[in-house]
Amino acid sequence: MLMEVKNNIRYFFNAVKIAIRSAMAYKVSFLVQVIFMIINNSFFLIFWSVIFSNTGENSGITFNNVLYLWSFSTIAYGVTYFFFGGVRKINDYIITGSLDSFLLQPKNILLNVLTSQCSFSAFGDILYGAVVGIVATSGDAFKIMLLIILGIFVSVFFISTEIILRSLSVWIGDTKTIANRYIEMLLITFSTYPENIFKTGIKALLYTVIPVAYLAYLPANIVNEFNMYQLACVLIVGIIYLFLAIFVFYKALKNYESGNNMSMKG
Repeated sequence: MLMEVKNNIRYFFNAVKIAIRSAMAYKVSFLVQVIFMIINNSFFLIFWSVIFSNTGENSGITFNNVLYLWSFSTIAYGVTYFFFGGVRKINDYIITGSLDSFLLQPKNILLNVLTSQCSFSAFGDILYGAVVGIVATSGDAFKIMLLIILGIFVSVFFISTEIILRSLSVWIGDTKTIANRYIEMLLITFSTYPENIFKTGIKALLYTVIPVAYLAYLPANIVNEFNMYQLACVLIVGIIYLFLAIFVFYKALKNYESGNNMSMKG
């Protein structure tokens, strides 16, 4: 078991090295994508800055809180698609029968699938989220430590959500549209708006059906004002989603119908 964990960690870091080498092979393209992603995200914070400069802050909604929300949502997005970009292809692999090439290899199937692709522009989200988060902490070492720990767990939560949605293709057909809409229009969109602007009914949804709270709201609250109970909630939910994602993926794998695509993946 321990040896398998070590092998998976070694394989992951090798995949990361390959992704970075690929990015460096096209330095100009890589830098352009990263810069434009950062610029694109910055426009939204400029928008919020203008709002606060004209309306002021209140005890429930502050610009600092918005910075934390953007930090966690962009870090989760960036980590997921830069390091584990293959998650977006799970439903395609299932529908086209392309999972065959992964099944032939003596590697962890899920990890192999997740690291099969890399979105270079997503690195811009990681940088942006890290910088915005550190600015919001004003250099407080304890808050920066919380930012790192929570950044890992919100990324796990985000990746796990993607895995679950994409794996459902085995039972209900191509879930690409559903997953894209849920992730981009619901999870990401709601995570960039302060929780307090929503009424009670919507808030209930954001803690259950669209659990944005564990992606952004609670992590932002924790860094802003440390709360052990909320920290435990975020960590536990992240772990639960991870195990659920692994379970759903391998359950889907058992129901997967081969497409007789036996070509080896490089």
